[in-house]
Parts: sequence; C-alpha cells; structure tokens
Amino acid sequence: IPGFRPGKAPLAVVRSHFGHEVEQELREELSEQVFHEIVEQEEGLVPLTPLSIRNMEIEEDGSFHLEGELEVRPVFELKEPEELELPHIEVAVSEADIDEELDKVRAEQAAWEPADDDSVAEDGMLIELDIEGEVTEGEGEPFHEEGVRFVLGEEGVFPEIQEALRGVRAGEERTVEKAFEAQGDEPARKVRYRLKVHGLKRRLLPDLDDGFAQGMGFEDVEALRARVREVIERTRHKERRSQWRRALLDQLEEDLDVNQLPGSLVRNGLREDLERYAYMAAMQGRNLEEEDVNWPELSAKMEPEVRQRVLDSLVLEQLADQWGIEVPEDDVREYIEADAMKKGVPPAEHLANLAKEGQLDGLRNAARISATVDELIRRTGGEVE
Repeated sequence: IPGFRPGKAPLAVVRSHFGHEVEQELREELSEQVFHEIVEQEEGLVPLTPLSIRNMEIEEDGSFHLEGELEVRPVFELKEPEELELPHIEVAVSEADIDEELDKVRAEQAAWEPADDDSVAEDGMLIELDIEGEVTEGEGEPFHEEGVRFVLGEEGVFPEIQEALRGVRAGEERTVEKAFEAQGDEPARKVRYRLKVHGLKRRLLPDLDDGFAQGMGFEDVEALRARVREVIERTRHKERRSQWRRALLDQLEEDLDVNQLPGSLVRNGLREDLERYAYMAAMQGRNLEEEDVNWPELSAKMEPEVRQRVLDSLVLEQLADQWGIEVPEDDVREYIEADAMKKGVPPAEHLANLAKEGQLDGLRNAARISATVDELIRRTGGEVE
C-alpha cells in the first residue's frame, strides 16, 4: 500500500483497500469447503448442481452463517427384483422364418423382365409411368413427372394411386383424385392425378441353390441358411432385451411421478434434443430461420420423452450404486467399439473423438447402465447374451 512499509499498514487501511476482494475470495473458499463437507457427510448424496449461495454472513469473530441450495439425485423406493415380472417373448427361429428372410434377399437381387402384352398390373409388378397432377380444390401448381417407377403393393406410393393402377395394361391411362387434409400452415386441397402407364415388368427371382449361396460368399445353401438363422436369432434377442428393459422399468416406475424430477436434468436433456434437432435439420439442408420454427412449442412436444429418459436413467443409476455395478475397462472398450460400429466410424477414430470432446466418462457411464440392465434382467429370471 503506498505510504506504508511492507507489513506495517494498519488493519483498517488494509480492509479499506482489499476488504471486498478478500471477503469475496473467502466466500468462495468457504462455500466450496462446505459443499465438499456436505457431500462427504451425507451418505448416498449425489449433487447434480453446484451449491447456489442465497445468503452468507461473516462475523467479526471469524464465524460465518451460510444458506444455499443445490439439486441432488433423488432416491426412490423401488420394488425388489423378485416382485417384477418378465413378459414371455418368443425368440425361436423356424424354418419358415429363414425362408421368409431368404425370399427378401432373393427379391433384392431379382432381375426384371417385361410382362406379356396382355398382362395386367398386380402386386409385385414394376410399373413404369408418367404422372400429371392438377390441383382441383385449394392452391397449388400443376406438375408433371416422367419415367416414374415403383413396385405395386409396396409402401411409398399413395394407396389411391396404387388401387387405380391395379388391373391396368401397358399403354392405358387412369385418373384418380386424392384429398389432402390441412396440416399446419398447409391448407386442405384436392389433387387429380393422370397416370399414363408405359410398361409392366415381372420380378424374376434367382433360384435358391448352391450357386446363389456361393455368389453371397457361402459354401452352399445350408451354410447360408445357418448364417440367416444366426442373424435372426441375434436380432430377436436384442429386441427382446429392449422390450424386457422397458417392461421392467415400467414396473419399477409405476408409483413414481415423472413430473417430479430434478429440473437441471430435464433442462439439459431438452437442450441436447433441441441441439440434435437443429443439427439434423442443417445436415438435411433445411433453413430453420426460414421455417420459423416455434421453439417453445417444439420443446413442449419433446419434454415428455425427455422426462421419461431422465427417470429411466435415475432409476438405473440408483440400481447400479445399490448393486455395486462396475464395468472393467475392457468391457468399456467393447462398448465404445460397438458404438463406433453403429455410427460407421473406425473404433480408434471414435475413441479419439470422444476423448477430445470430453465424452469418455459419458460412454463409461452408458456402459455401466447397460450392465445394470443386464443384471436387472438376470435378477428377474431372464437370460442375457
């Protein structure tokens, strides 16, 4: 302090120069110390937010009084595993299931050959046509599309158009109208379609023989069927696990209120979902400013799903702590590799990205929660592969 030798300034002068800074620094240190003491002393207390100070008074004698609040992870009264019931879900694979899957594979590799001149359109045929559209009620410009091709009976084409084309021959025309209900800012309208058919083709399926199997990299048909069975079984076991997870959580959460959850977790979940929505829209080339998105309305639509996800996580985290679930680092690595495969990214690159973005702990926790689901299923009498 100017005018005083080091260490010789009166306390009152020091207080007038630095009192506010010292008091502020002391407040921060004391609040942090109290926060850690609370967490250590209260067994099972898991803070979700930092301690928010509402009032702190430091007395002349060095004592202090502090009032604050923080959100903590709730502790639920959960049913015991013996009280839960696993629904029966069939996963056995029949020969008919394998045949059905192989028929799909053959259909994907089928060739198309022109139908006879006197053939009429039926489900499974490829139709080649031109489409003209005219808005007869409401607003809209006429349109014309040439060289349209689709398989009759498959999804993706309006049912009214499909029905109008059943029984048609090459060279014929059909006309059909379709009414569209109002959606959002789009008013109701009616469109008349003029359909001019140029050609019909039949699907020529390849024979299911050893040559077909070898073309797919298998020694013979039996090896191909064995592989198809393995894939179906794996898929069904995965689907069963997902359905068991939901059924067990529904029973555990039966008496819990999804609307009484820590606000910070719900807000974080909503922010992540909204950011994901904006990112996906940008990837699709959409301009959300031009679309004038109603963000509060969108957030309200997302909130029920976010709340359900938060409740699921809290319940599973409580079970993980209760049962002492720990995941070895090798299992975490396997989980990360599976996540990388799902996203189509090389495992090493995915691991580096997670580390760079500070998301490794999140993946470790996800692996722990996954292991908790497996343990829950085992404790209720189910099998997990």
